[in-house]
Amino acid sequence: MKSPILHIGYPKTATKWFQNEFYLNVSGVYPVMRKDLFDRFVFTDIYSYSPSHFRRWINGEAGSKRLIICDEILVGGLDIGFGNGEFVMLMSQRLHDTFPDSQVVILIRNQHTALESAYSHYIMTGGTYSPSRFLGTKPMFTKPYMGYHQFSTKLFEYDKLIERYISLFGKDMVHIFLYEDFTENPNRFITLFCNTLQLDAPQGLTFNRLNKRYSRIALQKQRFLNRLALGNTPFKQYFINSPSIYKISRSLTLAIDKYGKFPKYKFDEKMHEWIDLRFKESNQRLSQRVAKEKLLRWGYPL
Repeated sequence: MKSPILHIGYPKTATKWFQNEFYLNVSGVYPVMRKDLFDRFVFTDIYSYSPSHFRRWINGEAGSKRLIICDEILVGGLDIGFGNGEFVMLMSQRLHDTFPDSQVVILIRNQHTALESAYSHYIMTGGTYSPSRFLGTKPMFTKPYMGYHQFSTKLFEYDKLIERYISLFGKDMVHIFLYEDFTENPNRFITLFCNTLQLDAPQGLTFNRLNKRYSRIALQKQRFLNRLALGNTPFKQYFINSPSIYKISRSLTLAIDKYGKFPKYKFDEKMHEWIDLRFKESNQRLSQRVAKEKLLRWGYPL
């Protein structure tokens, strides 16, 4: 039987498309449903989780099919940072303890557009903070533990997570792909992807984006109205909590972008300069695993 595939993200690299469109149409595989992954694997407490029990259960579900686990939650989150990396370390160790013979898939994305999309997602889920507060360039608290579970840009130091998984699974079992290669030519990317992982490429795939970044006008409008409801994130400022207002405002915001042709939201020049400095050193280390020419081509800070 072929080794399991652990597709761990990153967030904002079409992981939802892989979950809902790609793996469901690959023959001979068993993609673990997100609810099962959350209930039985990700959010089982450290005292209750048993690698052998989970593997026995999932093997019973998958039968002779090749196991696929695909979820960006495994490398952390966008609305919360899961501490200072403890969650990321826990998930990597739990994956290795449960599926030590697996192949690991890591998709990465230029930090400029990745963080813009992360911020757009934060506003989409109800956030109100400015980009500088969301990214942590403007500290909100004097005591470090008070912001312990907020979003952390450390998630996007790709070299650290890649080296962690290589140390656990081995260099030949960790496959790094670039999101930009996927968006440039999806068909060519999928052919390479399937050849690398020994998958039968499905036919008739559609490449529609499931979570599109807000336009500037839609984002600013949604950010303002988010102060009238909690939404799906506790990390915000709000005056009242009216769930109906949040639902209506989301619908109006989506309509703005659906029927109007407005430029996508982008950070200002000062924030992009900060991103260049923030990730330059990490990406230089990353270039030992990914060709520097490719990183430069797609605008990764170097």
